[in-house]
Amino acid sequence: MEHIMIKIKNYKGFFRILSIAKNEMDRRELVANCLDFLFITENDATIYPDQIKLTNEMSEVIELNKYNSFDVIEVWENGLVSRKYNDKSDDNYFFITGSCNSNCIMCPSPDFSRKNSKAVPLQELIELARHIPKDTPHLTITGGEPFMIGDRIFTFIEYLKTFFLNTEFLFLTNGRIFSIPRYVKLFSECAPAYSVVAIPIHGSCSKIHDAITRSSGSFNQTKFGITQLLRNNIAVELRLVTNKMNIDDFEKIAELIINDFSTVAYVSIIAMEMTGNARLNYKDVWIPYRETFQKIETAILKLLKAGIEVKLYNFPLCTISSSYWSISKQSISYEKIRYSNKCKKCKVKTECGGIFSGTKDLEESELEAII
Repeated sequence: MEHIMIKIKNYKGFFRILSIAKNEMDRRELVANCLDFLFITENDATIYPDQIKLTNEMSEVIELNKYNSFDVIEVWENGLVSRKYNDKSDDNYFFITGSCNSNCIMCPSPDFSRKNSKAVPLQELIELARHIPKDTPHLTITGGEPFMIGDRIFTFIEYLKTFFLNTEFLFLTNGRIFSIPRYVKLFSECAPAYSVVAIPIHGSCSKIHDAITRSSGSFNQTKFGITQLLRNNIAVELRLVTNKMNIDDFEKIAELIINDFSTVAYVSIIAMEMTGNARLNYKDVWIPYRETFQKIETAILKLLKAGIEVKLYNFPLCTISSSYWSISKQSISYEKIRYSNKCKKCKVKTECGGIFSGTKDLEESELEAII
C-alpha cells in the first residue's frame, strides 16, 4: 500500500478515523452508512457529519486529492494525515503491534521496534475496520507478532468475521502461539471463512531454526502450532525466508514439509529485505539472489513433484530461471520498489517485481536486463 502522509497546518481537532468521498454519490453512500468522512473537492476538504472545514489551503487540498474515494485515513491532533486503507490496492493490512516473542536475525524490522512498540488499541482497530468497505477483496493481519496482544485479538478477529463475509484474510504469525491448544480453539471459532495463516519455517531442525529466531524452543512450538492448525482444517501457508544460515538446509526443509505438512495450502519462498536486523547482521545472513536461487532449485522441484504449490517472492526475474517465472509474484509494496538503470531496457520489466529499496545497493551489480 502506498503511504501518502500530509500535514494540515491549522488543524485544531482531535484524533479521528475518516473515510474519503470525492463526489456527491460517494458522499451520500458514506452518509447512509453512518460513517465519519472527509469530503474533498477541488477547493476544500470538509469533515462530515460535523461539517468542519479541514482545510481550504490549495497546496493541502491538492495533496488530499491524491486519495481515492473510500480510502480510510487517520487525522492526528498535530494535523498529520496518513492513509490506512487504499481502496485501489490489494495490499492493505491491520498492523496490530511491533512486539514479537522472537528476534529473528534477518527480520527487516529493528530490534528497537520489537522491544518498544505499543499495541494499537482494540477500539481503534475496530473503528478502522468499520470504515473499510465490506467488499474489499483482501486484508492482512500483521505485526510484529500480532498474537502478542493476547485474547484481545480474538475480539477483533470475531468482528472481522462478522463484518467481512467474503474477504480473504492473511494472518502473519510465527505460529508459536498455536502450540497452545486453547488458542487454536479460539482461532478456529472466530476466524473469517476465507482465512490463511502464514507461518515461517527457518530450518529443518531446532538447531538452525532457533539460531535464526534467536529464541530457544521456537522450532518445536512452531512445528506443533502448524500441526494443530492443519488438524483443525485451517489453511496454512508456510514461508521460507532465504538467508546464509539456512540456504544449505532447504532440501531438508522441503522434505520436512512433504513428510509432516503435505496438506499446507502452499509454500512461499521469500528473498530477504535487507533492513532492520537483516542489515545489522548482514555478514551472517546476506546471500545474493542469483546464488540463492541456484541453491534452492532442487528443493523447489521436490515440493512441486510432491504436489505442493510453490510461490517465489521478492526475486527479480533476471535472478531466476525463466521456467520459474510463472510462480514468481510481484510482492514488494509500491513505495519500496526500486529498479536499476539496467532495468530500463529490460523487456520483462513490467512483469518483474523489482527489488527492495533497502536491498538495491547489495543486489544491483547482480541485475541484468533481459533483452
